[in-house]
Amino acid sequence: MADVGSGDANQRAVGAQMAAVHRRQPVDLVLLAGDNIYPSGDIRLVGKTFEEPYAALLAAKVPFHAVLGNHDIRTENGNPQIAYRPYGMKGRFYSVRKGDVEFFMLDTNGNAPWSQQLSWFRSALASSKAPWKVVVGHHPIYSSGLYGNNPELRAKLSSLMQRHGVQLYINGHEHNYERSRPIDGITYLVVGGGGAYLRPVLPTAQSAKAVSAYSFAELEATDKTLTVTAWDRNGKQIDRGVLVRKP
Repeated sequence: MADVGSGDANQRAVGAQMAAVHRRQPVDLVLLAGDNIYPSGDIRLVGKTFEEPYAALLAAKVPFHAVLGNHDIRTENGNPQIAYRPYGMKGRFYSVRKGDVEFFMLDTNGNAPWSQQLSWFRSALASSKAPWKVVVGHHPIYSSGLYGNNPELRAKLSSLMQRHGVQLYINGHEHNYERSRPIDGITYLVVGGGGAYLRPVLPTAQSAKAVSAYSFAELEATDKTLTVTAWDRNGKQIDRGVLVRKP
């Protein structure tokens, strides 16, 4: 999920439904795709925007791993969030391997150290043996929301992801939920309904599902399939899609 850090009842409701999923079938980790603390990434608000909404998951010792959004870098370029250990950030960019999935966590902000990050990303993708490669960044590459498709970010990342067999890109920034149809073999998943105010979204030809709802996505991987299930703040299933790995 992303765009979570409102600290209000909507964020707490999403957090409660995440805890309910964990009680039904324990989860391995939680990914935060940026804009972790509104309005300006002030770590002094981390209690209200992180520790309280996800208290049940944190008490169960479920690890979190975050990336930086555009609001997060407004305070000291996000460095206090990187240093905050419960966010599970190994730096501005890093990877996390869990079972059959490796997550590549990127800083997609304009002021990111792009040259260094892309060099690392290229090497990390090339050396990964994971059946599933999933990239997490804050900004959309393909989107039917307010910001739309992002040719600049696509130029930086998409061909590299295609070359190395990435199957899923996860982002926020758009305050809605959207799962794309596969585009050159990659599904693009917008999970920006984590707590911030919502924006409308209209499905387009590239959408498999698009809805303006407070929500989060649950991922379940086997060596052959990656299932995406989305839940809203009331625990209602709003989407389900299955990615099948090419042999």
